[in-house]
Amino acid sequence: MSNYKTKDIKNISFISHGGAGKTTLTEDVLFNAGKIEQIGTIDNGTTKSDFIPEEKSHKYSVNSSYFSFEWQDHQINLIDTPGYADFRGEVASASRMAESSVLLINADSGVEVNTKYVWNIAVENDNSKFIFINKFDKEGTSFKELFNNLEENFQDSLLPITIPYKDGENYKGVIDLLSEKFIKFEDGNEKKSDLDDQQKEVLKEYKLELMESIIELDEQLMLKYLEDEEITDQEMNKALLKGILDNKIVPVFSGSALLNSGVKKFMEYMVKLAPTAADREKIKVMEDEQTKEYDLSQDGPFIGMVGKSMVDPYIGKLSIFRIYSGSINKGEDIYVPRTRDSYRVSKLYKLNGAEQDQVDQLIAGDIGAVAKLDELETSDTITKDGLEVEIKPIDFPAPMLYKAAIPADNADNEKMSSAIQRYSLEDPTFKVKYNKATKQLLVIGMGTVHLSVVNDICKRKFDVGFNLIEPKVEYKETIRKKVSVEEKYKKQSGGRGQYGHVMIRFEPLPRGKEFEFDEEIFGGAIPSQYIPAVEKGIVEAKDEGILAKYPVVDFKATVYDGSYHDVDSSEMAFKIAASKAFKQAMQRAKAVLLEPIMDVRVVVPESFMGDIMGDLNSRRGKISGMEPQNGTQKIKAKVPQSELFSYATDLKSITGGYGHFTMEFSNYEKVPEETSEKIIKERKKEDE
Repeated sequence: MSNYKTKDIKNISFISHGGAGKTTLTEDVLFNAGKIEQIGTIDNGTTKSDFIPEEKSHKYSVNSSYFSFEWQDHQINLIDTPGYADFRGEVASASRMAESSVLLINADSGVEVNTKYVWNIAVENDNSKFIFINKFDKEGTSFKELFNNLEENFQDSLLPITIPYKDGENYKGVIDLLSEKFIKFEDGNEKKSDLDDQQKEVLKEYKLELMESIIELDEQLMLKYLEDEEITDQEMNKALLKGILDNKIVPVFSGSALLNSGVKKFMEYMVKLAPTAADREKIKVMEDEQTKEYDLSQDGPFIGMVGKSMVDPYIGKLSIFRIYSGSINKGEDIYVPRTRDSYRVSKLYKLNGAEQDQVDQLIAGDIGAVAKLDELETSDTITKDGLEVEIKPIDFPAPMLYKAAIPADNADNEKMSSAIQRYSLEDPTFKVKYNKATKQLLVIGMGTVHLSVVNDICKRKFDVGFNLIEPKVEYKETIRKKVSVEEKYKKQSGGRGQYGHVMIRFEPLPRGKEFEFDEEIFGGAIPSQYIPAVEKGIVEAKDEGILAKYPVVDFKATVYDGSYHDVDSSEMAFKIAASKAFKQAMQRAKAVLLEPIMDVRVVVPESFMGDIMGDLNSRRGKISGMEPQNGTQKIKAKVPQSELFSYATDLKSITGGYGHFTMEFSNYEKVPEETSEKIIKERKKEDE
């Protein structure tokens, strides 16, 4: 099927909470499609999805894996995403690349912590949604209970298509409610058969509601149904497809990925019901600061977006992209509006896990990759012929676990920093920044597992690891009282001496004003050429306060009088005099410590409200508001930064993973006296 068109392409992502079986289901799909000869297992480290060493050793997915194969006259691009909450950024990327998302549910566990989060990502990206309930081979699993659990947790209209059939606790296969057939699982094989009497009773329980749910999607079918006219399977499928495309219905399938049971039937329905790349019709872009739409057609101008970046040990940086319009051939140039530059595409690839297959062309709707274009970044729009458009960037979750990184195994700082910076180019949810004030390299991740995996990858790829410590807080000092000081710097040591005499008024400024300098010199008491030296002396001195040697902020210095010597005065003398005047003023002006305060937004289920508010209060937080948000509560608070470095981990522990938060800098406030004394003592210990 080498000449497939956009209307033949289906892009599908598998999403779930960790352990629901996405990687095993992916193995089944690849095996059933003839892409692999043997189904691998996670325990043996032989799956096609989990191919990097960290995934094999931890036995869970870290990256999304991309696969491309043919199935029933369609080109399928399948993305297997990680289920662990620390790697939600991979789900955000995959959902933007695909039209359809399949949510896996563990029949043994039901809706779990990460289930609704990844579902909401699919909703936000307007994906058509499907559910596959897995692991019905396990004892104690009940479709009826699971389905009720799903209806309680999701507002969507759920439609069972295949349901499990058990003889007591023994899993036997799945019943296809639409075709009214039983797909029996026996001795490692599946066989289609007619329903027996017991299975017909199960069918009767669901069939009428299924038919009515589909008919309600189409007014003409509703009229035919009310008038007892015959409705064909083709008409039913057409209505069902439109309902899925309009996000009015969510088909639900059942089976066991471990046994490869119910999977083939699920795949057959996905080919029938999942939208193709052409069904979305339009792609919105920004062009000349206005929103413009382009058809999802291979005949249009080339427009694509980089959804993921990764470094392959053999071919270098791989940029995985989705094409929305037009086509690209190997040997052509692509244009990147962000850099305003063009780059030659020497080779194009389709991905199959760790393997890359070279292709000559990729068309609208397809997902492919290009190698060794280091200039490309995740979320970059790519075009041709200088077309200046921009697709909305991927909305990645913000990392909130802050740590300071120090070299491990006696490595040097520069080597560690280089490795961490290089990895950050692959992972948009891993941030790195250097804090000049505290002289620390900060790493920000989604959680402890995320940072641990990043460390493992840096060791393997760049031969350098890092240890994590608590970051230092960027405290500051300020004054609370207006004072005037006089300082004279006079030095005579044979030959020309040094003389500088200043009278300076220091006064507090409102928070955030940093520093202001002014002069009120009359009658030439200090010549104008020495005034900048006075300011420079204060600027340099304010980098280190008298309490704990933190920078001094939010004050104004006004030089209003002084004197000079015709021979001995110099810029250096006035600079030293101003510096000494500053230190004298700090002693007299009631200096205090300031700490950074963060605006925090915590979103939790209502049942955790009391625990969260109590915890925020224990962190010296001040609650500023609460508001309901989609069945949860958003708590707004102002909290000292020093109390928040471990909050990502603590919040997960308090809420069982159901809470999440964001924070951003708000302002500086005075540190309470008791806390201030502790900080000053700790600072003195560091100096010693």
